[in-house]
Amino acid sequence: MPMLTRRTVAATLAAGLLGARHAAAQSAGTLSFGILTALSGPLAAPGRFQMNGFNLAKDALNEAGGVEVGGRKLMVELKVYDTRGNPAEGASAMQRLTTVDKVPVVLGELSSGVVPAVAPIAEENEVPFIMTVPTGPGLTKQRNPYVFRVNAHNDMLGKALADFVAQRDWKPIAFIAWNNDAGRGGVRGMQAALPQGFPVAYTGYFNVGEVDFSAHITNIRNSGAKAVMLFMDEEPGSLAISQIRAAGLPVQLIGTLAMGSDRFLARLDAQRLNGMVQYNAFPPNAPIPRIQQFSQRYRARFNEEAHGFAAQSYDGLMVAAAAIRAAGSLQGPRIRDALARIEHQGVTGVIKFDAEGQASPPVYVTEWCPDGKRSILYPTELAAGCGAG
Repeated sequence: MPMLTRRTVAATLAAGLLGARHAAAQSAGTLSFGILTALSGPLAAPGRFQMNGFNLAKDALNEAGGVEVGGRKLMVELKVYDTRGNPAEGASAMQRLTTVDKVPVVLGELSSGVVPAVAPIAEENEVPFIMTVPTGPGLTKQRNPYVFRVNAHNDMLGKALADFVAQRDWKPIAFIAWNNDAGRGGVRGMQAALPQGFPVAYTGYFNVGEVDFSAHITNIRNSGAKAVMLFMDEEPGSLAISQIRAAGLPVQLIGTLAMGSDRFLARLDAQRLNGMVQYNAFPPNAPIPRIQQFSQRYRARFNEEAHGFAAQSYDGLMVAAAAIRAAGSLQGPRIRDALARIEHQGVTGVIKFDAEGQASPPVYVTEWCPDGKRSILYPTELAAGCGAG
């Protein structure tokens, strides 16, 4: 009998533990996916959209008989932990998912600030982590082979919007942004994506919780800017737009993902939003069969317009299930390898990860119409009139 080295023993033990995890899941007849999101705190509203997508995907998989692993169908369940957008709570939840719950894949999170706290734990425990919402560009550049992202990051979103803006005579441009990593990063990314020499008239930052944008409006008026881009979410965005319109500032409004939905329209009205453009990862009314089918299922289940975060999260769980089927195993390294090779048709587009684990879904630019609907302006080959966006 050959002598076993310490490395061989360790590898044998690791394989045994992975096999035990696999066998335990199969014996229970269920396949548990770990979910990190915000169920409470300031990110609870987008967390709800994220969970809606995960739950729709879970139901679709179970209605189809579950996920086949090694010749056996397993019904899907979700192990959900509330991170509240907090890195420490995210790390604690990831540790529990990977070492106590022993899930084969973890998905989700909302905050880009939480990902650096959870990603090393995923790698240490060889459990793939699939992001479905965070947009920080650097999150997939840490050479962590267990981190993947289905959604576009800020640089990709900014590049699409910059290409669109560069075709318009909106010079010079101004920015109002959160005074945090997301806001400052968004401004830097947009400025880098615009053509060299594109004039920037004004850049102003505000702290979370501020509600008065009058100083920024005065500065933009004095700067002569023809357009202003708002790097913020729904609540400050609605306040800023209301104040800009009330001041009669004659500028083209440019928004972000948070400003292109019926939910945002409910905060304002069609008159104040008319003509505003924003980048969009998922125009829910686009005349594209996969989008229409998802949007119909979403509205039937939740009685509201489909949200991009939900679509991205739906795709995340579906691509995780597809990778497990392809791997024929619940072992993390094998699932990771399957994810690296996969090409999956999702509702947001084709999901195929590059060497850094980043997918390249399409990015759209939509415009608010006078009737409160939206049109698609970009990419030009998918352009469609009011009611499509």
